[in-house]
Amino acid sequence: PPTAPKRDNDESNNPKQDPEPIDAHRFDPFPDLAKSTSFSAASRRARAISRGVSRGMSYGDISRVHSTMHAVEHQQEGPLTRVYVCRVGAAKFQSHCLVHPPKKKKSKGGGSGAEPRVENRVGLLFGTINKERVDQSRKVARTSLSTPREDQKMCEVAKVHAVWEPPLQSPSLNGKHYDEECLLSTYQGYEEEKPSTKKRESATERALRVAGWLGLRPVGWIFSYADEDRHEDGDALPVHGRDAAVGAKLQIETMKRYGRDEGRKFITLALDGRIGATEAFQLSDVCVQMVAENVLSPPVVDESLQSTRFLTLKDPVVVSGEETKKLDSVLLLVNTAMLSHVGSYSGGENAPIGGNVKRSNGALLVKTKTRILTALQKGEGELEELCDFDILMALDAMLCPEDSEQICAIVKKFARGQRKGTALSEHLKLTLLSVLGG
Repeated sequence: PPTAPKRDNDESNNPKQDPEPIDAHRFDPFPDLAKSTSFSAASRRARAISRGVSRGMSYGDISRVHSTMHAVEHQQEGPLTRVYVCRVGAAKFQSHCLVHPPKKKKSKGGGSGAEPRVENRVGLLFGTINKERVDQSRKVARTSLSTPREDQKMCEVAKVHAVWEPPLQSPSLNGKHYDEECLLSTYQGYEEEKPSTKKRESATERALRVAGWLGLRPVGWIFSYADEDRHEDGDALPVHGRDAAVGAKLQIETMKRYGRDEGRKFITLALDGRIGATEAFQLSDVCVQMVAENVLSPPVVDESLQSTRFLTLKDPVVVSGEETKKLDSVLLLVNTAMLSHVGSYSGGENAPIGGNVKRSNGALLVKTKTRILTALQKGEGELEELCDFDILMALDAMLCPEDSEQICAIVKKFARGQRKGTALSEHLKLTLLSVLGG
């Protein structure tokens, strides 16, 4: 009798070999690393194809399933060589993490009372991306015969000029874990909307608008932590799996807004809320792509706030040539050099450590209003006072967009050193006096 046709080669009996994409509308931050389907879907399909065949899955089936797994390895460097962190903004951010108990009368023993409690927070870093020489320490005497500067090796760096904290943050677990949703919910979902369909502007969208007027863009984010086990292991890093997932989501949205090449220049700052020690990292390309494909999703933090350094994945990945569903978050991070400077829109070295606005809603403090009014009435020092991103954000909520944009344009010139002839017009001075109650 004639032999039956082989089922593996019969296209009429077998479905297509290539599974359909998971989501046709998915944004891939790194298309070269993107997988067209998940490991689970490919594995199910391969088992369905091999069903009824005595030999099981072929080498081709196994190879196709294996190709859907991401290879995770340590990434040596990112697009940014170093980051300049505003020390004034970082100190202000750390002070906002400390919640002091209500003041009580001193006991006879002269005790100092209860220690402040750490309430972890998040914030966006606004700044610029600049190019500079890789070797900043070497100073070479130059003559007319010296090598042109174009021949010197250059690198890209991020300079943080302002740290902005979203208002109305509600940290969970009695302040142990920051409220990432207050930032993600208003920063994600970017799309070009028509004026007729545009929704009410959120605080994050306002911050992006004001930052744009100042020539700034989001260059990263910052979060605080207070759990003591982040450095218990010798090779442990303060950014854990949950933090990496949140940072990757923010980077993906930044890449949507500013393009893949510019948006990938994104920094993650981890600040110890107890002492203010800060470390800088970039996320690996495969980490961001896995978050986009929902392969890497943040774990749920319970009441005990267990360490999320080691992540349990839904689909396996390849680490050092072996398949695993348990991933060390250290492999997702790129160490980044960090230097200190004073941001142009931080309020300067003399800015109050507690900030110029209310931590809860971002409104101006009474003493801040008084200080600005005094400068306006004296006719000097008002632009120095306005070189604070928090103050400009508070004023933007009180002014019409046209006046706010004009003030930002003048402050931008002043902050960049164009001080001669840069001053507020009489109309803007009267407007500020009016809204500030002068």
